[in-house]
Parts: sequence; structure tokens; C-alpha cells
Amino acid sequence: MEPFVHALIPLAFLLALFPNLDKKYIFYLVPIVWIIDLDTFIGIHRFTFHNLSFVLLLAVIVYFLWDKRAFWIALFYGFSHLLLDFAWPGPAWFYPFIDKSYYLTASIHRGTEWIVNLSLGSLMLEEYQALAQGLGPPRYVGETSVLFLLLFGIVLLVKFRKEIAATLKIR
Repeated sequence: MEPFVHALIPLAFLLALFPNLDKKYIFYLVPIVWIIDLDTFIGIHRFTFHNLSFVLLLAVIVYFLWDKRAFWIALFYGFSHLLLDFAWPGPAWFYPFIDKSYYLTASIHRGTEWIVNLSLGSLMLEEYQALAQGLGPPRYVGETSVLFLLLFGIVLLVKFRKEIAATLKIR
């Protein structure tokens, strides 16, 4: 998934579900979702940093640098990144203990009746590396990011319409 979307979705959830939470926690910790993607350049993408061990390590570092609330938000951002990457070829949830990525595929078809197909799969590290060579470089901004940004902008406009109207009248 595109890094911009990795930030927008958990950010929107935190803002919607915890409106009274100090915004500095929410906004200052967003880079955690991008730190996890640094394994694109260091190590093996979706293995080196895309695992529960690394997410927990990041959250513990945040705990010692900040506080308990920041720990939980960092953990949320890290876990949401892994969950959003759960589509094929998936993250290596248990790396370095288990050299496998895990993924979920889902499809819904309508023929004479509705057919829902959910399946879990996994790739060994060697299979993933062979596959990754043929994929090419990841895309960082695409249609998904633009659509989420547009949707996020509309939601913010609706939520803060009174404040925006008041600001525009003042100037």
C-alpha cells in the first residue's frame, strides 16, 4: 500500500475515535508508519521492519522517549501498517523467528448466488525474494493516495465548516 495511505487511514481512525486525545500524540507519531517502510531500502522489504518484533521495538522506544499513551498510539500505527499490508504478498509478521510472509486474499462474486472467498496464504523468504525481483520499484503516490486525500479533505471541510466560514468572514 502507498505510504501516504498508511498514514491517512490510522490518522483518520484516531481523530474520529478519540477526539479528545491530545493531537500532538496523533500527529507527532505518524512517521512510525513510514519508518516501517524503510526496509524498502534497508534489508528485505516486508520482512526486515514489517514484523511484530520491530513494531513492538518502535513502541517501546517511544515509551521511553515520551510516555505510556504515546506507546499505545505508536503500537496502533505500527500494527495498522502491518494490517494494511496484509494483502498479497503480505508482511512477515513473525520475522526473524519465522521466515514467511502471510497474506489474505478476498473476493466477492455474484453469479446465481453470492460467493465470498477468503483465503490465507504465505510465502517463504526465498519465494518472496524471487517474486520481488520481478515487481519493480514501489509506487509512493498513486490513485489510492489521491482518492483518500480527497475524501479526507471533504471530511475535514464538513467537520470544520463553521470554523472555516467564520475565518473567511473575518478576512
